[in-house]
Amino acid sequence: MDFRNKELKKINILFIVSILPPYPGGAAVDYRSFLKGLSGREDLCNVSVLTEKGCSKDVDNVAFRDTLFNYDSAGAGAKSRLRQAANYLLILWRIISAKEDIIHIHARYVYAKYAGRVIWLALWLSRAKAVVDIRDRFYDNFGFGHHFIVCSEELLKYYSWVRNASCLPVPVEVRASGRKAPGRHIAYFGSVARNKGILELVDGFKEYVKASKDPLELHIYGHDMIGEQFLKNIEGVDRIRFFGPIPNEEVAERISECRGVVLPSKSEGMPRVCLETMMLGRVLACHRNVRSIFPCIPGEFVLEDLTPSEFNRVLTNIEASGGRASYDYDFSVHAPENVTERLLELYSNVLGYTYTREGACLSQ
Repeated sequence: MDFRNKELKKINILFIVSILPPYPGGAAVDYRSFLKGLSGREDLCNVSVLTEKGCSKDVDNVAFRDTLFNYDSAGAGAKSRLRQAANYLLILWRIISAKEDIIHIHARYVYAKYAGRVIWLALWLSRAKAVVDIRDRFYDNFGFGHHFIVCSEELLKYYSWVRNASCLPVPVEVRASGRKAPGRHIAYFGSVARNKGILELVDGFKEYVKASKDPLELHIYGHDMIGEQFLKNIEGVDRIRFFGPIPNEEVAERISECRGVVLPSKSEGMPRVCLETMMLGRVLACHRNVRSIFPCIPGEFVLEDLTPSEFNRVLTNIEASGGRASYDYDFSVHAPENVTERLLELYSNVLGYTYTREGACLSQ
């Protein structure tokens, strides 16, 4: 097709996401990768982002508006309902007054009970086209009025009733300084939150320590969202070490040092830590729900449930393993440059444009 005589169009995009690095979490890293990829395509788009205060502004050609109050980035006991309400008002005003072509918004804002319904309605009335980004399995009773992004084919099936849904892979680029021998510990990376199965992991690890003659250590990296109950649960257990949150760019290095990574969460869309662990050739243990996303994970490392006996079985298998593993998985779909192209193509389709990678042309 000859695009030389077509009118070029530049897409104006507004991202609305609660947190970006240096705050931890897979979604924060995903969105930074989106921004970084699109910033290199300033011939095709103008990008701005509305997020919480304190985010890093290290991406060129992006207008950062970190005017939201710190709510999602706040730790256990530091969350304020007043700040949360203020954030929704700020988001609502930004949507209503939007002059952008696309509003790319995290689903947590749109489907958060009654406040979320107001945001959904504002998006529907806005002059911008809404792209609602679903990164997990926590949402129901929706699926109309907007365009939707999910981050895995598994989620696409899970949300089969959602209309206008597309799959956009999680962008992943792993860097670690050389190959290392697996250490004498297993690791957990992620929010220390109830829905992540971390309390069950701690109880199961205690069971494993009792049964093993030479048990591994458990290293926990993440932002404590539980507080006193979690800290009491690990108090006095000499083989559990809690490091708190670490910078996202250090995660790959810590993965490369451990015997295996455990993700006990029952609900994940496309967990970044799983991809990073597999790319680095380390043993990965996860719940059977997550294994449905990655069928290449050996069964001996799959938790059928979150009981102490199941953790004991899987952790014992990790102890007996050499720590190294290989996976039959196509990682190229997660290359950031490929994800950026797919994202631009999606925006173009939402706006009714045609898109070609070769000519980088947008036309009506």
